[in-house]
Amino acid sequence: MKNPNGYGTIKKLSGNRRRPFVFMVSVNGKQKAMGYFATKLEAMAYQVDYNQSHGLHRLSDNKITFAELYARWLPKHIEYSSVSDSTIHGYESSYKHCVYLYDVPVAEIKYSHLQTVIDGMGSLSYASKKKVRNLLSLLFAYARKMEYTSHDFTGLIRIGKNKPVNPHQAMSKQAINRLWKLADKADVDIVLILIYTGMRTCELRNLKKTDINRRQKYIRITKSKTEAGKRIIPIASKIWSLVEARYSLQGDFLLCDESGNPYSYSRLSRLFSRVMKLIHGEKYKPHDTRHTCATLLDAVDVNDNARKMILGHARHDVTNGVYTHKNLRQLRKAIEKI
Repeated sequence: MKNPNGYGTIKKLSGNRRRPFVFMVSVNGKQKAMGYFATKLEAMAYQVDYNQSHGLHRLSDNKITFAELYARWLPKHIEYSSVSDSTIHGYESSYKHCVYLYDVPVAEIKYSHLQTVIDGMGSLSYASKKKVRNLLSLLFAYARKMEYTSHDFTGLIRIGKNKPVNPHQAMSKQAINRLWKLADKADVDIVLILIYTGMRTCELRNLKKTDINRRQKYIRITKSKTEAGKRIIPIASKIWSLVEARYSLQGDFLLCDESGNPYSYSRLSRLFSRVMKLIHGEKYKPHDTRHTCATLLDAVDVNDNARKMILGHARHDVTNGVYTHKNLRQLRKAIEKI
């Protein structure tokens, strides 16, 4: 992460260390370690305090730079909000696109500065631009709260229209039938489990065996990208034997490697591609399994509320979202229809 000149730097040391992150400053042309920390966030918090206490920040407190704002905001945001490691990584990736703003005082940032950041992302995806805009909105909300600025132009940022390069699609019945015929082949079971549960790939990768109730045959999703994603999914009888077979293998996760670590996204993507080649379904992507589940549920007239509960979609309607509660038995009846 780039910082303003003279602000010091944070590095991660190699090896298995209890405190792998080090904050360093330049003294007489040489880098000097000022402290070691267990996490990057602790190092960032110390960096801000160190520069402030030593009078090394170049601007007055109410004119902090964009980089200093980010360094102050992130630890506070994580402390008071429940955010996942992947979300934090997303913030860090989005921040790198804002290099144009790093040395600019927050109080002097105008709409043109913010739009320049987005325009500078060129042909990058709509989703990437949206993440950067969301980060800027969070930062300026914090800046206004702390009275670093009285302006917030983030609502004026334009990121264009969403034009999916690879729109998702549901798998055909023929493709699903071919999967069942090859169910004994390596990793085909993973694709079938995704189709008949509607899980996101990240939810399956994070799924621990302790999250599976074998007696009542359901999955409890405790880690998801949204709050609505935390839910219970009945395990359809069609895939129960597949889940049981995976459950009997070594490791704490339903899907894990030889060392007991959960599958990475890249590994799951690679095996998905291999399975798709077996059925000549190279056009399909991992997320298409969720669309397939949604399509199958819709085809058998599962009501919208039950479908959203199974898939982990938000329910904005007050009646459906608050007062209607589907029990496990009703959800199981819905999932068994497919």
